[in-house]
Amino acid sequence: MRNAKITALATAAAIAVTGIAPATGMAKATGKGKHSVTAESTYVYKQAGKIFDGTLFKGETFKVERISKSGKFAYGMAYGHVNRHAWIKAADLKLKR
Repeated sequence: MRNAKITALATAAAIAVTGIAPATGMAKATGKGKHSVTAESTYVYKQAGKIFDGTLFKGETFKVERISKSGKFAYGMAYGHVNRHAWIKAADLKLKR
């Protein structure tokens, strides 16, 4: 009985890890440089996660100057129709090559 519980727990853990793996492989800004927006659209903020200030769309450019301590947001210059310094979700960016 105990082995069955351990096996079930190990299987559940393996499924959970497998579900997380694709998310970690997706694009995310981790440093400075010019990035492209990968999401269909993403919000632009005046503060990290606060005070909505506009929207960027897929393919638009964002020049990252710094990343928040949590790693969830990037600060920099949003080009295109936004055209100002702002915060954006780091997970919605991919480094341009």
